Amino acid sequence: MRLVRTTRTPDGRRHYNVEIGGGNAFAVFDGAELPTAGERQHVNHLALPVDTLEEFDAAYQRLKDHGVGVTEIIERGYGKTFYFNDPNGIRLQIELKTKQDADGLEGDPDPVPYVRALLQRA
Repeated sequence: MRLVRTTRTPDGRRHYNVEIGGGNAFAVFDGAELPTAGERQHVNHLALPVDTLEEFDAAYQRLKDHGVGVTEIIERGYGKTFYFNDPNGIRLQIELKTKQDADGLEGDPDPVPYVRALLQRA
């Protein structure tokens, strides 16, 4: 595993991507607020990539046809995505990458100490 990208969300939170192999990555976000002691932690969502526009459109339509509530399709810098919840309430994301993400550790103007140290060594 290695840290491959740092950036900030539109609302200013840190968004770091850790490559885990097989074209997959963990996306780690700052929370809007720090959790209190003893508060349960949770995963925000799980992203499921698809390879083609046809797969993306078919997944969106199949979910809608089965009565699953889906968000509007969101255009992003890397492609497009949408979200929905599974029957257990877990938030899932379907994403289609049409452009390669720009990897780099320079995307966070105020990085955490670990990233700052990596940048100083480079």
